[in-house]
Amino acid sequence: MVANATSPQAYTGPIIDTHAHVRYGENDALKPDQPSGPDPIKKFDDEAGVTRSALIVIAGAGDMAKTRAQNDAVIASARQSKGRFFPIASVHPADGQLALDELDRLAGLGVKIIKLHPNTQNFDVSDPAVATVVAHCGQKGLAVLFDSYKPTDPAELGKFLMLSLQHPKTKFILAHMGFTHFRETLAFTEVRKMGFGGNVYFDLSAIAVALHGSPDEAQLVWTIRQIGVDHFLFGSDWPVDTPLDAKRAVLAMGFTPAEQKLIFHDNAVGLIGGP
Repeated sequence: MVANATSPQAYTGPIIDTHAHVRYGENDALKPDQPSGPDPIKKFDDEAGVTRSALIVIAGAGDMAKTRAQNDAVIASARQSKGRFFPIASVHPADGQLALDELDRLAGLGVKIIKLHPNTQNFDVSDPAVATVVAHCGQKGLAVLFDSYKPTDPAELGKFLMLSLQHPKTKFILAHMGFTHFRETLAFTEVRKMGFGGNVYFDLSAIAVALHGSPDEAQLVWTIRQIGVDHFLFGSDWPVDTPLDAKRAVLAMGFTPAEQKLIFHDNAVGLIGGP
């Protein structure tokens, strides 16, 4: 039986959205019409029953003052929300030691996840500067949320696989599950059989909505189960998709109530703590 928003099998507990972008200034919008601040996110979260949400910022290169200001803004918004939001801060790998210093500062402020975006930040996952940031995050107990779909780099998922094996102390979250390349994530199933790869998680932002009702949806669900539902997270990718649309897409995938609970809530708590 396929679960949906009204089915008795649909999950009705607390929901954590691990992938929502917040806008503070003119140059940090994901979409031109994205409203500023976290209040619009709260409105859409309420419609979907989302009880906690990430607030993501993405750092540019060569302007550490702006990077720190963005990070401070997202931390302040999270604190003011009294637990409703949690910060996902960012650095740029090209900023070298300054980026590492900022990671030290962010860890000291209680940040749990760092956002890196190969497309927006225009870097190659195999760049040694990326490995340096990833290793430092592992040392500081910071997980790294990567966008995992770069149309111009068909080898990117393989690079993520190697990076995660080389840095087993760092927790990775691969957003969008490779998107149209999601079948390649089966490689992570094989390394988990050998006792590796437990540090890699995937979020279902963008991909769940994009493949909803498609011939590929059943294969997506099968792939998720092969990797392990205990390593998947719910995400909306707001403002690209709304939390309600993302929730409906995941509910329609036919996961059991126990699997839904892992995806919508428990797996995220394991990474960020809290209720």
